[in-house]
Amino acid sequence: MIYFLGALLLFALVGAIINRTSPFSLPIRLLENFYRNGILVFGGGQVLVPLMFTEFVEMKHYLPSSGFLSGFALQQALPGPTFSFTSYLGALSMKNFGYGLWGQILGGLIGVIGINLPGLILVLFIVPFWDDLKKISRIRHSLSGINAVSVGFIIAAFVLLLIPMGFNWVFLGIMIATFLLLNFTKVSPPVIVLAGILIGYLF
Repeated sequence: MIYFLGALLLFALVGAIINRTSPFSLPIRLLENFYRNGILVFGGGQVLVPLMFTEFVEMKHYLPSSGFLSGFALQQALPGPTFSFTSYLGALSMKNFGYGLWGQILGGLIGVIGINLPGLILVLFIVPFWDDLKKISRIRHSLSGINAVSVGFIIAAFVLLLIPMGFNWVFLGIMIATFLLLNFTKVSPPVIVLAGILIGYLF
């Protein structure tokens, strides 16, 4: 745990020291934001969605809700983990604050590095001792509570992503139809996502 907190405090301290008018300010703050969210991953990348939506859209206004939701929908149609969504968030955040093409590329790299760095630290410094740590009763019992919280985060992700759409019968119908297609047909999920994007654009 000391490795996680040490890196987090370092990023936060550097971000606080650097003047907000400096071109290095936003990249460092993004690195701290992604790293902090990466620490909280448990049970899959979907857990991160409500956390990042609240922080990046509602609190810090790095990007609009429409940009966040569009990127998340597109990511669902592409292969790979949800973590790849963070490169989109980093690049779009840099773009919205006036950074050019290289700034957007840097933002994408920051997103990938920041979100995966806690996992790298975990593999290098904690996994070798995991068998011994599981023998500690408090750590073993805490895993059940962490699993329950991760389920709550996923439910929160559903609610938070539903709120921006409002109570619209068309959107609710699309959502129900998507659920039925995924569970009772063999239609490929990327096709369903792309069809949803097209319908959303038309309506």
